[in-house]
Amino acid sequence: MIYKNEKSLINIIKYTPIIFIISLSLLISIFLYFEKQDELEKEKISLKNEFLKRNQDFVKTEVENLYDLIIRTQEKTEEKLKRNIRERVLEANNIATRIYNENKDTKTKDEIIKMIKDALVDIRFNDGRGYIFIYTFDYECILLPINRENEGKFVYNFQDTNGMYLAREIVESLKNKDEAFLSWYYAKPDNLSKKDFKKIGFNIHFKPYNWFIGSGEYVIDFEENMKNEILEYISKLKTNENDYFFILDYNKKALFQKVDNLVDKSFQKIDSNKETTLFNDIWNLAKDGGGFITYDYQIIDDEIPLTKTSYVKGLFSWNWILGKGFFHNHMNQIIKEKSLELNEKFNKKIKNIFIITFILTLILLTISIYISKRLEKKFLNYKLELKKQQHILSQQSKMAAMGEMLGNIAHQWRQPLSLITTAATGMKLQKELENLDDVSFNESIDNITNSALYLSKTIDDFRNFFKSDKEETFFSIKESFEKAFKLISAQFKNHEISFINKIEDFNIYGYESEFIQALINILNNSKDALLEKDYPRLIFINSYIENNKSIIKIKDNAGGIKEDIIDKVCEPYFTTKHQAKGTGIGLYMTEEIISKHMNGNLKINNTKINYGNIDYLGLEITIELNAEKN
Repeated sequence: MIYKNEKSLINIIKYTPIIFIISLSLLISIFLYFEKQDELEKEKISLKNEFLKRNQDFVKTEVENLYDLIIRTQEKTEEKLKRNIRERVLEANNIATRIYNENKDTKTKDEIIKMIKDALVDIRFNDGRGYIFIYTFDYECILLPINRENEGKFVYNFQDTNGMYLAREIVESLKNKDEAFLSWYYAKPDNLSKKDFKKIGFNIHFKPYNWFIGSGEYVIDFEENMKNEILEYISKLKTNENDYFFILDYNKKALFQKVDNLVDKSFQKIDSNKETTLFNDIWNLAKDGGGFITYDYQIIDDEIPLTKTSYVKGLFSWNWILGKGFFHNHMNQIIKEKSLELNEKFNKKIKNIFIITFILTLILLTISIYISKRLEKKFLNYKLELKKQQHILSQQSKMAAMGEMLGNIAHQWRQPLSLITTAATGMKLQKELENLDDVSFNESIDNITNSALYLSKTIDDFRNFFKSDKEETFFSIKESFEKAFKLISAQFKNHEISFINKIEDFNIYGYESEFIQALINILNNSKDALLEKDYPRLIFINSYIENNKSIIKIKDNAGGIKEDIIDKVCEPYFTTKHQAKGTGIGLYMTEEIISKHMNGNLKINNTKINYGNIDYLGLEITIELNAEKN
């Protein structure tokens, strides 16, 4: 009955909304908690990435700005060098001119020359590298402070390392003007490699004695001054342990690192772990235009190495590697402080969420309890109204079930009753003709008895079919077929239906009586189809075990079923026979027994059969069950 569990239904109405609301509130709270937790973690990751990106952008910008400053300084090196040399030569020319003008009327030329040479010989500039030389337009050396023994000698054929006649070029450059710059290449006296270096000179025409006064400077020496100026500039910048430049050269030396005071120390000493590999990685980054590198850096030998990220860029004209970095521990400390702030905000949010959820839950529970009571009251009223109809519905249900059972019994009884009638009529006729012998009598009596027993057993089988306390057992397939044949053999023999059997015996677990009923349904279905066909009428039965499954195949040569309706033959009350011959319940009940009561599988399909070198079309029914072979 629908209402036999009405107490459970009332409890469901009363408590389900409450449980649902509480569960939903908990789920929402948990969901919001984890969602906020996820947002917190994402925010922390975002914060870390933001700090990392900000630090990276900062150190990169700082290094790029320093690089640009050096490049601009390099671009002005020769210009500054020329200006420096010119100023010194003009000063020397002014000294020589003043001495000449002051003494031309009182002293001899040789005396004036000596005075000029004495005044200029000790002049030094550019860290002592620069000096003043004097030559005549006739290529005679008047003053050469670094090599006084060459004074008085002629330098007409003197050449630089590229073969340029230096004195001739200087004279040529001053033919139509009073001053001129000139560049040449020459090995530095203190350079053991004898490598040629560019030198820039400035000369001015000293007209009183037709001299040219000049000076020269190696560009590379002047660049060293520029480097020192750059290093001096960097050293004056404000720094701390997490904000400073470092400059390395290609010999793995730290040229500048103000915080750690590592200037002129081997780069390997900066990091004690895989030093060479680290420098090579830095050098490769610098060579490729610059980039970031993260490594372990040990500030002091007895400290634990700290993780550091630096941006490096190569300045190849000076063989420098510019860099600036930041320590992660410093960044992590800032992130930790920010994370604590985020955690406090998170805890406040979660607290607010739980308070709001609790309030909403209380409101919803109040509404739910009110609605539940209303539903309970309406349900009880509705139950009272329907209770009056309960008895009528119960009787109708019983009558419907009884009618279905009677229909099924009638379907199974039709042929046994016909057999009993035929046997009784035959006995009566033989008695009247006085040829009823004991053998025929006993055979007819046995058939009537067996049919009556089958009818009785059919009632039990149908009754057991609807009982819930049926007992499952192991039973033999072969014995089940023998029992089925015993019940139907007479009918099939009368209609000249032959069985071709290949039955392998094995045990299956289930309800034997129902299984026999299913076999009889299948065989009777084939019999009814074969009665409409010409001879021969054949039924093929084959059983075997395959892949731990018992397979039972029952085939006939009755022509099969149309493909467009074959999927419907197991539906209740569907039949291809005349209404007088079938109710459409046989295969439906068979599938119910096999699939639901025995946990098996029933398949129906058309098949081709070759027997006696003749091809037939028929129906094949396959039963698959779990088996236990004998």
